[in-house]
Amino acid sequence: MITIIVGSNRKGNISNLIGELYKRTLLNLDIKNVRLINLEYMPSGILHKDMYTDTNKWIENIKEEYLYPAEKFIFILPEYNGTFPGAVKLFIDALSSKDAEKTFYGKKAALVGISAGKFGNWLGLEHFGVVMNYLKINVYHKKVSISNLWKYMKDEVSFEDEKTEEYIKGQLEGFIKF
Repeated sequence: MITIIVGSNRKGNISNLIGELYKRTLLNLDIKNVRLINLEYMPSGILHKDMYTDTNKWIENIKEEYLYPAEKFIFILPEYNGTFPGAVKLFIDALSSKDAEKTFYGKKAALVGISAGKFGNWLGLEHFGVVMNYLKINVYHKKVSISNLWKYMKDEVSFEDEKTEEYIKGQLEGFIKF
């Protein structure tokens, strides 16, 4: 199973559009067991002083349904303040606080950076790679950075850029074999 994690908790985030594009592309490549998590729906009560010891029903459900059975992850990481969003770090911290071995160790990940600016969150991908290494996740070498995101938007719900879609397809074809 491949789990796509959309790393923004903003309401109506554009990152989800990219996550859905990845999901469609995987389905078109005959990968049928694909799941998508949009952090927009992460409950606000996750961050608290006892988050590392308490049991949170939402976190436990995410682990059981999306993470334990996953062999691979795809992280869609928008650029926030020169790196990846704090919401995705909180998500990772909450998930790894008790059983990181079962949740993450030895699994594989592909990284996708997006930004309205010209660098496609390249620095954020590098920062996130350090987190992945710490969690013993093997990161696929071909990262996708989508810069000037608004330039490639057909409208508020459609992404259209053939070159980027071909690059994404190439990343995924290699990631499937990884």
